[in-house]
This record gives sequence, C-alpha cells and structure tokens, in this order.
Amino acid sequence: MAAIVHRCACTHLDSHHREHPLTDDTRPCLASGCDCADADLQAPEVIPTWHAASPTAQAEPDPVVIEPGTVDGPGLGRLCDCADCWNLYEAGSEAA
Repeated sequence: MAAIVHRCACTHLDSHHREHPLTDDTRPCLASGCDCADADLQAPEVIPTWHAASPTAQAEPDPVVIEPGTVDGPGLGRLCDCADCWNLYEAGSEAA
C-alpha cells in the first residue's frame, strides 16, 4: 500500500523523529548520522510501499493508500492523521 507521510527538512520521514518530544519539546531525528535537532515537517506526500506474493517473488508497488492514523501499516509506525493528511487521502479517494 502507499502511505501518506510528512518529510522533515532533513529529508527523513516523520517516523524517523522521536514520537514523543523531549523535555524541551524538540523531536530530534533518530536516523544514524543525522544531526537534525528538531522535526521541521513539510506538507504531507504519498510514498509507495511494496509487496511481493512470496519471499522470493519480485516486489511490486501497491497503489492502495493506507488510511491516515493507521498503526504500523507498512512498518512506519502510527501514520499521521492531521487534517492535511486526511485532505490528501480524501482527494486521492475522489480521484479513483
């Protein structure tokens, strides 16, 4: 399935930043070697996820978009369910 995510200014996905803010309300990036000290999330975007019929089959993109707020859909943790994510999801549903 495809997922709606936010990308930080450091280019990593929102799920790469601490889920819960530190005592100073920052959400640093958890990606190894990234020195991003706080999430600066951009507008949501749709990213593809992949599936395979078996462990040895070639992976193919899965175009079905996962509903915002879903927990651990493609292994991204809990997907954001902000108004912007819902608007993007609903716009995609109307186009289909």
